[in-house]
Amino acid sequence: MRVSSRADYGVRALFDLAQRYGRGPTQSRDIAARQDVPEAYLHQVLGALNRAGLVRSTRGPLGGHELARDPRDVTLWDVLSVLDGPDRRAHPHHTAPGDKDVVHGIWHELQGRSVAFLESVSLATLLERERDRRPVGNYDI
Repeated sequence: MRVSSRADYGVRALFDLAQRYGRGPTQSRDIAARQDVPEAYLHQVLGALNRAGLVRSTRGPLGGHELARDPRDVTLWDVLSVLDGPDRRAHPHHTAPGDKDVVHGIWHELQGRSVAFLESVSLATLLERERDRRPVGNYDI
């Protein structure tokens, strides 16, 4: 399964917003700098996420973007569905899963497992993994 740059940037932007959840809007230029994402492209991605109800955008000097839902309620599948469409294919052929072709059956199984995995990973999961990844300081006195 291939992840588009659009979906990758969207997940990165939402991860950034999840890290700041509940602290008010964040400007797109700051998200772009922290996540190393082209700002012009990020505007397009955030617009799509806003229209889908995953992001709330506010205009003005104190405006910016923030998650519209709790990080526990936004899965990677939600993001990929919005940005790449819900009918992501693991293979180029569009045959029905009941076909007698064993190889196509494997691709359909892969697609189902990929979707199930992406539905099980929320932005909160990413936050937990980030916390686990960072070393804890040792302060001996």
